[in-house]
Amino acid sequence: MNRNRIFTIFAIAITVMVATSCAITSHPNEKIIVGLWTPVKVEKIVDSSALLASPAMAGNKEQQQSKTGKPGGEGGVSRKDEALDRLVQSERRATMEIFANKTAVKNFPGKPLHATWKMKGKGTKIVAKNVENKMKFTIEILEISKVQIVVIEHAPVGDVKITYERLQ
Repeated sequence: MNRNRIFTIFAIAITVMVATSCAITSHPNEKIIVGLWTPVKVEKIVDSSALLASPAMAGNKEQQQSKTGKPGGEGGVSRKDEALDRLVQSERRATMEIFANKTAVKNFPGKPLHATWKMKGKGTKIVAKNVENKMKFTIEILEISKVQIVVIEHAPVGDVKITYERLQ
């Protein structure tokens, strides 16, 4: 009976060790993204299909256009659009350095953003957290190679598609 217990404990220990060792391995994309990246193309992602699918929004948009002659109401551009335009301009000038210790620095002009990151979704998504204010943001990886990454950054004001090239 003592022998059976020892065998059972030994089998459980080996099973736990094998199960946890598989979970620790990192995705190959984690090694590829480490380095210094510079943006070469930044564009807004506009998903008009959601607006057109809603009949109430489509009617509201037509009314706004007929009153002002321009889409979006009186000024033609909403505050959200202006904020997204500012984000695009900032992203064009911001290099990004990703480190192997799961930290990153995005060098916006005048104010660097320090963050920690995790690879999710089998190497197709990065979830980062701003070290200063603990705000989380998600980056979807569309294409990846050793010299170029194409991502979509999801921000509260809208989504931005960015093509980065490696500097180092």
